Amino acid sequence: SSQPQPQPVHIHISEQQKEVADCLAWSGLRPVEWLYDNMPVDDRWCLIHATHITENETRLIADSGAVAGLCLTTEANLGDGIFPGQAFLQQGGNWGIGSDSHISVSVSEDLRWFEYGQRLNNRRRNLLHLGTEPYVGNVLYQGALRGGRMALGQNIGELAVGARADWLVLDGDDPFLATAKDSELLNRWIFACSSNPIKDVVTGGKWVIREGRHEKDAEIKADFAQVLKQLTR
Repeated sequence: SSQPQPQPVHIHISEQQKEVADCLAWSGLRPVEWLYDNMPVDDRWCLIHATHITENETRLIADSGAVAGLCLTTEANLGDGIFPGQAFLQQGGNWGIGSDSHISVSVSEDLRWFEYGQRLNNRRRNLLHLGTEPYVGNVLYQGALRGGRMALGQNIGELAVGARADWLVLDGDDPFLATAKDSELLNRWIFACSSNPIKDVVTGGKWVIREGRHEKDAEIKADFAQVLKQLTR
């Protein structure tokens, strides 16, 4: 019989300072230190949040190939802290984004806040760039695709033969996008578009969003409103 394929491993870790303090009190080690001392962490692993990490822990994660699963709007909403993104990228670390608490499910907002958090922490601009890619928006979007592919263990995140047919179409009539060079489009979308410029979405070769609307848009909104009413009674 064929052997089962290795699956991704996701773990929430070092999200808040109390978590780090509790782990130190229990084991004498910080959460990421304990994990790397006790588990064979490699590129199958996704460490969710990993917000409070030292220089050594940052290097451990980057060198192992594990994905740092960042939930930027959730971490901001909860006041968790700021991931050391600039140092992590400089060491070639893999990362992706996720919604976690669903306080926001906006790709552009999460990517924007990855860069903005670094700016606020360092009081400088344009920090998440690479030597091979000066446009921060391109670094953010392509990095999230690569890390997401690894964290999900699926052949996604690129337009290539054999990869799942996923793509989105941005509104070319949006003034910010219409006046941008190709290399600037992702920068404009992430940092300049205050409204959602996504017109169409294809997932697995199937059109799920057309002209900004899902075919079950009204049904989805009504169901979601009903759930919110039940939760907020």
